[in-house]
Amino acid sequence: MDEKRMAGAGGHCASHTAQPTLSQEARGKALLKAQRVSVEAMDAEAFFKWPKTARIKWYCSTLCAYQDQLFESSRRNNVPAQLIAACILNELADIKFQDVWQERLGAIKGSLGPAQMQVQTATEFGHVDVPREVLERNDAANRFQPEPPLVSDGYSPPPPRDLLLRSYVAGRLKIMQVGIEAVARELARLLTLMAKHKTKSWQQQHGFNAPAPAVAPHPHAFFQKNSFRGATDNERFEQLCDSLIAAYNSPDIIIAMNPGKSVLLGGASGAPPYLDARQHGFNGATIGWDIFTEGLFVQP
Repeated sequence: MDEKRMAGAGGHCASHTAQPTLSQEARGKALLKAQRVSVEAMDAEAFFKWPKTARIKWYCSTLCAYQDQLFESSRRNNVPAQLIAACILNELADIKFQDVWQERLGAIKGSLGPAQMQVQTATEFGHVDVPREVLERNDAANRFQPEPPLVSDGYSPPPPRDLLLRSYVAGRLKIMQVGIEAVARELARLLTLMAKHKTKSWQQQHGFNAPAPAVAPHPHAFFQKNSFRGATDNERFEQLCDSLIAAYNSPDIIIAMNPGKSVLLGGASGAPPYLDARQHGFNGATIGWDIFTEGLFVQP
């Protein structure tokens, strides 16, 4: 590991009080509580006009207290802590007022929390751990749910299925530590898909040749030589962020016949196909370059 990056890792976050992790909660050492509203409105276009020093300060104020969770989730899922951080920060840098208001109104669907992850995605792929008692209550509620009445009866339809499950997942997604772990699990899933489809256009653009997390020797393997295009770790990490954070926003880009050219590689910004995904990838790559070159969130 580069000594300069290692030195930066401790210095930036040393003054921040560490928050408990999910493993500490599981052992009964902490109780993590969701905020009613876990995000603040931010304009991405304005954010990327900030000087780098201001962006670094925001990265630190946002995630330094959760560095232990970044490291824990990195080890558990075998994905780089800095990639998890870049993905979270990219989402938090682009929060619209409707994102804030849907949390304020208690929404249990849509994209929620610091990860801005769809409740459906988190539920379907098990990105949020759910206690057995919640699953049992949810199953019981589903069993006793009445059949939908005939329209002619004039009754309202019954509540949607899995209401208890989705309500629990929605609430947990608004906890930063849960969001970090959910992002790590989703990134591991996406890296596995990319490793399975190395010959597809999006992977070929980025020179993707990394293994799936299940067989990678360690998280740093994803930006070492021959894993992505680029002559240095910095350049390969930038490619990693561009490709994965785009896929985080639109997973289908991994298998698309025509995903469009990466904005990082000179593709048109603000034009289809995968307009939003490619822009998110570029923004995430910019954040990734910032935190990598500054030595932020470097896992020992």
